[in-house]
Amino acid sequence: MALLRSEAEKLSNKILEQGVIEEIIDRDAMFALMPFKKIVGKAYVYNREKSLSEAEFLDPYDDVPEGAAEFDEVVAKLRILAGDVDIDNFLDETMDDTNDQTAIQIAAKAKGMRRRFQKTLAIGDSSASAKEFDGLATLCDEGQILNAGANGEALTFQRLDTLLRMVPMGADALIMRGGTHDAVLAAQRALGGTMPEHITMPNHSNISVPHYRGVPILVNDFLPADETLGANDETCSIYAVRFNEADGLHGMFGGPSAGIRVQALGPLEKKDADRYRLKWYCGTALKSTKSLARLAGITNV
Repeated sequence: MALLRSEAEKLSNKILEQGVIEEIIDRDAMFALMPFKKIVGKAYVYNREKSLSEAEFLDPYDDVPEGAAEFDEVVAKLRILAGDVDIDNFLDETMDDTNDQTAIQIAAKAKGMRRRFQKTLAIGDSSASAKEFDGLATLCDEGQILNAGANGEALTFQRLDTLLRMVPMGADALIMRGGTHDAVLAAQRALGGTMPEHITMPNHSNISVPHYRGVPILVNDFLPADETLGANDETCSIYAVRFNEADGLHGMFGGPSAGIRVQALGPLEKKDADRYRLKWYCGTALKSTKSLARLAGITNV
């Protein structure tokens, strides 16, 4: 029996979707580290430890004090990240390989969506824009912010050490701007000619990044370079992050599969073109506030 058009389209969509997901994971170290948890419903509700109840030393016949731990209920909502791309049939069908135009456009749209996710991860604030999820700056607890001096200062290893200590269960990554990344490498080279070494991402042998004390350094240039500390309005921040679903920072997704999904909407009514929709129901959740720390006021932007 001949291959039906409907069956061919299903196969094509699956290949396109698989290629888009591989493009994102295989070329971005952050997505190789950051886990994503499937969420059923439009929001994820979890309890965050607020306070503990200690025991007391007693004499014989003393009353035993009672106390229980307290928890805060946290709600993290899924957000819709989506965009359409129209493929003109004339351009598509007159090219040497009729599949290239569609694949190129979808891959480019996926790249743009990836960049939008990274930007929102850096500066997203649902209180300012209800359609976005919260990013690192918004998620970071005030008690987990370390200021580099009164008016900012250049990066030092001592500041990095203190930042890492603020994530007591161990940080999985340091996230910073490209200029800050270069400053770390320069400082490492200055240690008697020591060259910065690279570390391979778990389960992704083709991705390697520099590290500091075994903690991978990830670059996100969407982090602002114009933060204000004291009298200095040209500073930036470094984040130490613990990634996992149990007590750290993780992503969320809704729907049948993780990552960006491709949906063929078919021919347009008023154009000789086919439309594809790329969508990602995504969000972020921070289980323990001790899994995210921020070093603010760095002048190496």
